[in-house]
Amino acid sequence: MDFWKAIFGLVKRRFIGPPLAVLALAAATLVFFLMPTTYVSTASMVLTTPATGGTLPSDPTKPLGLTNPLLQFSDGLRVTAGILILSMNAPEVAAELGVLPNGTTEITINDGRTNPNLLGISTNGPFVYVEVQSRSAATAQDVVVKAKQRVRRELTDRQQALKAPRSTFISIVDVVPSSTPEAKLSGKLTAAGGTLFLVFLVGIGIAYAMTQMRQGGRSADPARPSEGSGGPKEGASGAAAFSGTGAGADPLTGYPRMDTREAVEGPFHDDPEPLVVVIENEPFTHRDDDAGDTIVFMRASGRDDHEK
Repeated sequence: MDFWKAIFGLVKRRFIGPPLAVLALAAATLVFFLMPTTYVSTASMVLTTPATGGTLPSDPTKPLGLTNPLLQFSDGLRVTAGILILSMNAPEVAAELGVLPNGTTEITINDGRTNPNLLGISTNGPFVYVEVQSRSAATAQDVVVKAKQRVRRELTDRQQALKAPRSTFISIVDVVPSSTPEAKLSGKLTAAGGTLFLVFLVGIGIAYAMTQMRQGGRSADPARPSEGSGGPKEGASGAAAFSGTGAGADPLTGYPRMDTREAVEGPFHDDPEPLVVVIENEPFTHRDDDAGDTIVFMRASGRDDHEK
């Protein structure tokens, strides 16, 4: 949650968010105009049988009746269309049409499954669909025309190779003729959108990293006091160490425990000699005991020993 708050905070900053947005938009616009434009040209064809059908009468004097070719679509036509599609997708045929493996022109020949207008009916009809993409509009249209001629020649050659009667030859007609090449902007828009997102994301990442580095440098500075501390209080640690009211004091005796005395700060905590404190609050003449009151603090195992 803190991470996203920091990101939104950086975006709202006047010198970070708006400049990054302008930079990302400028980069996306530059990529859009630098990306080459692709032109697409298509053509759709369908196979049909002759009006006399696919057979010859055994008696020439008794010809068969004529039929409507549009009513004679059968599985045989779909199989023939499949044969033509397979033969047209051979690498040598693509090279004959001027489509190189690593070139700027691409050709697609299928039964129309890649065309949204034919997607619903391609499984019911013997269609042959040709699509060419190229960076040149003239090249795209020229390759489509060559592909259509090559399909017709392939169909005729195969029927002649099978010695089919000429009157029963399957023909191929245009459903949609070669279309005028149209500019395809989807690739340019995708590249521009990716550039916009990438530039803005990288910029925000750099700004966030620099902000974190600055904050880390400030917190690691030993000369900078912590917030709200107000500096050390004079005499506080010494009083707590001597009186035994610190965090390591024994609750019964009030003296520091043995396991914490090493960490207690004081002016004599490292001195191995006995600590002698002379109290001179009252004149010696008013007292009947020794010449002065002396308190001797000795280091012992459990607590400090007192002598008076």
